[in-house]
Amino acid sequence: MKMDEYTFNGTGAAVYLCVGFLPEFVKVIAVEDSDMAQVEWSRGFVAAESDNGFLLYGATAADITLYTAGTGIEAYEGGELLTSANQTSVGYGEGVFLAPDVKDYRQVETYGYKTAVIDTWTLGNSTNRTGNFNSDIPASGSRIGEGSRILIEESVTKKLKWAVVEALTASQGSAANEVTLSRAVTSGKILKIEGMYDMAPLAVGSITPAGIKLNATSEINANNEIQLVRVGAYDRVH
Repeated sequence: MKMDEYTFNGTGAAVYLCVGFLPEFVKVIAVEDSDMAQVEWSRGFVAAESDNGFLLYGATAADITLYTAGTGIEAYEGGELLTSANQTSVGYGEGVFLAPDVKDYRQVETYGYKTAVIDTWTLGNSTNRTGNFNSDIPASGSRIGEGSRILIEESVTKKLKWAVVEALTASQGSAANEVTLSRAVTSGKILKIEGMYDMAPLAVGSITPAGIKLNATSEINANNEIQLVRVGAYDRVH
């Protein structure tokens, strides 16, 4: 069985999530919304009433919406040439066609650091899981922020530890306790900082990989709200 998990920024419009294969089951969760709305789809949804899966939010059966064809989640074969006509934006956190993004943005000026490559983490408060980098992130345009995964080599233990940036304001990062992580990692060397979202817009001129098309925009995929997508495929061939 193959499974992957990604975050992306909601667009409020239909979006293609080009994960590189044709998923046979999918779950999308609105992780930044108080309803924690969830959409599920599987190849086993063969009834016309739920061909594109269903939406679940709230706590009662009345909060279930079935998706007919073209309204929820559908498989996407890929192989499409992107132009400015179909990929109408390549702005970070935007776009119609998204794909996994694993770049190390701590080394990228404008998108990552403000004055120097971000390579040092200093833990300031272990209880609050806060600390600081050796450099600020830019005032605008940075791809480092809430949701970024960070890899740190602790100076004393030499252990490699992943964490997630939970709070970081634009133009900040170098002053004491300006960065909040998902766990208290002791001071050390920063080896990688990924973008706020696991998926970013594909460049115009690209050929799209396979994935899914998410048509739903009500309760799920809200504009500028973090979404989590889990995709998988079974081992059996049929």
